[in-house]
Amino acid sequence: MDRSWRWIAWLILGIGGLIVAGGLALGYGNLKLVLYGGRAPGVVTEIKREGDMYAPVFRFRLPNGEPHEVKALGSGAPEFAVGDPVTVLYAADDPGDFAIDNFGQLWLSAIIVTGFGCFWLMFGAVAWALSRNVELAVPGERAFATIAVVGVVLGVVATWNASTLYRTGLRADGKVAEIRASRYTDQEEVVLRSGREWRRDVERTSYAPLVRFTTAEGREVEFLGRGGSGTSYREGDAVAVAYDPARPINARIVSFVDLWLPAVVAWGVAILFGGCVWLSRHFRLAGGRKP
Repeated sequence: MDRSWRWIAWLILGIGGLIVAGGLALGYGNLKLVLYGGRAPGVVTEIKREGDMYAPVFRFRLPNGEPHEVKALGSGAPEFAVGDPVTVLYAADDPGDFAIDNFGQLWLSAIIVTGFGCFWLMFGAVAWALSRNVELAVPGERAFATIAVVGVVLGVVATWNASTLYRTGLRADGKVAEIRASRYTDQEEVVLRSGREWRRDVERTSYAPLVRFTTAEGREVEFLGRGGSGTSYREGDAVAVAYDPARPINARIVSFVDLWLPAVVAWGVAILFGGCVWLSRHFRLAGGRKP
């Protein structure tokens, strides 16, 4: 059993290490642009719709005054609006190698990938502890405590962002321009009459409203609302929108789901996993006090 857990631990740790290395490589590429790349003010000139993807086009000037346009990779939701001012970081020998100078564009992908790899490393550490005959509750509590701490951090960030947008954001009348349907395949476990378990692939659909509104300056902005297995919106519905005047693409429908649900989910995860840690320690220590 110990040898089996050791091999499992090495496998999980190896996968986690590769994912972490990939995240660090993403961050290193942008770090080189921050340290050694050119820097120029730019503007979003166009949002190209490519199927369900949105690819922003940026225009800036090279040191010789020549205008230059670059197109970013598409994303499933608009991240910029036409007219947004940006700062472009680019490689001096290849202006097509560029990044936008804000935290989300530079570091968010690297942080997400690295964090995902760290979760693999955490579970690899649990498997390694089991290979050393450590009581399961001890590494389990540490893993659950880590998840609870991450939940607290995400809860604080989500609550801060939602409350700031609700209190200081401008209001606008928005309109649902489209209901975006995203299809994905999920596995479902079915118990047959014979008692045998059977897994089958089920196609599911998630719906999200694409909302269009006009800012106080007359700029037209589109953003994607929160998605789910169902939606209470229909194309053409009027909705209230709260948006950041400094960056109008940072907008939300004024509703519980769009504004507050991410914070509620993050705090729920923190309370659930933190509560499990507390209960486990309580019963483990209480059992240890018995004669």
